[in-house]
This record gives sequence, structure tokens and C-alpha cells, in this order.
Amino acid sequence: MRLALRIAIPTLIAGVTFVACASTTPSATAAPAKAVVTIKGFAFSPTTLEVTKGTIVTFTNNDSATHTVTSGANRTKDGKFDRELSGSTEDSITFDTAGTFEYFCNIHSSMNAKVVVK
Repeated sequence: MRLALRIAIPTLIAGVTFVACASTTPSATAAPAKAVVTIKGFAFSPTTLEVTKGTIVTFTNNDSATHTVTSGANRTKDGKFDRELSGSTEDSITFDTAGTFEYFCNIHSSMNAKVVVK
């Protein structure tokens, strides 16, 4: 009986300590992914950006001219996003839905690109 208690009590203490430590450890939450689209020389770069759902995409305007990041195909707005970036500014959009999001500059007709969200 004594031998059984000598083995059982330390095992019990170790088990309770393990459970207590495991339950007080904070759970880690992953930071959202980030990506950058650069606007320079009246062009978006990259022209196709592939990201995962939840990614924050920052659009950085390195031109002195104002540009827009306007969602839609064939220069037709679809209302999902429409941001104006004056020269040397940036703005971010979080892409939470899978799909292909085409966009363009509503001021300069040669500028278009897309974000593919998986």
C-alpha cells in the first residue's frame, strides 16, 4: 500500500500541474497576412496578386499623380471598393472573400490589375 501511494501521489501532482499549466497558456492567434501593390509609372505592380482569404493588401502610390483603386472589370465599377490615393500615399483593403477582384484606375485608362483570393 505504501509503495502504491509513493507512486500514485507524485503522478497525481504531476498530472494536475500539467493540466493547470496547459489551461492557463494563452492561445496564439495568427496575424493576418499582408501584401503590397505598388503604383509607379502609371502602373500597378504586380498586375496579378494571389493571396489567401483575410490578407490585408496595401496599395502604395509612389507617383506624384492621384490614382484610384476601383473595383470592376472593363472599367465598369462594381461597387466593392473605390479608393483615391493622392501622390505618395497608401491605403489598405482586407480581402475576406475568395474570388478574383479586378480593379483599375478611374483616372488613367491604361491602369488595371487584379487580386486573386484563394
